Amino acid sequence: MSSEKKITFLVSSLSGGGAENVCVNIANKFAENNWEVDLVVLNLLNETYYSRLSDKVNLVVLNVKHVRYSIIPLLRYIYKFKSRKYLVFNHELSVLLVILRFLLKLKINIVSRNISVLSIKIKQFESGNFWLRYIVGPLIKYFYHKIDHVVNQCKNMREDLISIYPQLINNSSIIYNPISKHIIDYASKYDLNKIEKKNYLLCVGRLEQVKSFHYAIEGFAGIANKFPDLRLKIVGKGNLEKELKQKALDLNVSNRVDFEGFQKDITPYYLYAKGTVLTSMYEGYPNVLIESIAMNTPVVAFDCPGGTNEIIQNGLNGYLVKNQNIEDLKIKLSDLLKKKFSNKDLKNSVNKNQIKEVFTQYEKLINSLI
Repeated sequence: MSSEKKITFLVSSLSGGGAENVCVNIANKFAENNWEVDLVVLNLLNETYYSRLSDKVNLVVLNVKHVRYSIIPLLRYIYKFKSRKYLVFNHELSVLLVILRFLLKLKINIVSRNISVLSIKIKQFESGNFWLRYIVGPLIKYFYHKIDHVVNQCKNMREDLISIYPQLINNSSIIYNPISKHIIDYASKYDLNKIEKKNYLLCVGRLEQVKSFHYAIEGFAGIANKFPDLRLKIVGKGNLEKELKQKALDLNVSNRVDFEGFQKDITPYYLYAKGTVLTSMYEGYPNVLIESIAMNTPVVAFDCPGGTNEIIQNGLNGYLVKNQNIEDLKIKLSDLLKKKFSNKDLKNSVNKNQIKEVFTQYEKLINSLI
């Protein structure tokens, strides 16, 4: 196959995160469209999405735990496979490639898919451990703008990027996340118009501070008396599980909040939920929202930094909530539960997230690289 139609995807792992999900879906679509595709990962310690990877994609495992240990195996890959075009789903890996290209005069093109609001990420590095504060953070600050092109998940992320690196204004773009093929395939098995929703609201994500599920529990508790048969299901695991269970206990709703743990397949939860709730401190372009809407389940989310306000169309596919405002959250949850949403409106609101549309934009970008 011509080197013009060869591409390497680079991601830290195949764990159950949003970046990994998008990476696998786009890699599969490139392979389906007759590209020679390599997917390079640091390790397979967590292989949640391994089963969703197409047989047409060549998986290369570097067998290292962290980016800082990947220099030698990554160089071996570069020299052995001679790929010229790299699409990277990790800030540290993007910068590592830039540094290696500079030092070794490598003839490669690097596109980085910005995985989070960069200014927030940099602040996290600055308050992190020695390695993050004095090594990773400064390297990203100095080298990230030397990437050939940065793909942002939403307008907010691009504006944030350009505020840090004005020189990237002509070398950055917005490509929305695609709806996972797994979700589309699952939905096709059902007549979504005839699904009888069950009496629960859904939260999906890591039980960590950034997801702020304590707000969701507070909001749920605030409407619990008005909807006595309603439950809240929280799918995910993390360090804050004990604290969140205590929160539910303190608010007298522990018997109506179900902690479902990590689930490899969350599509059945989307399918039967009355609504999906997102109360994060910040987001990129949350896959949880577009996946839920694709399953004809409306959403409620904080208008936090990131792309939630580019997904939610008030009254059509859900409701946007004033950021971290519990009273507004209670109102919007009640509104969602009372309203009959149009299945046509829900479906049309995520047309821009169809994998064919997203792939076309990525392919055009990759083909534009010299």
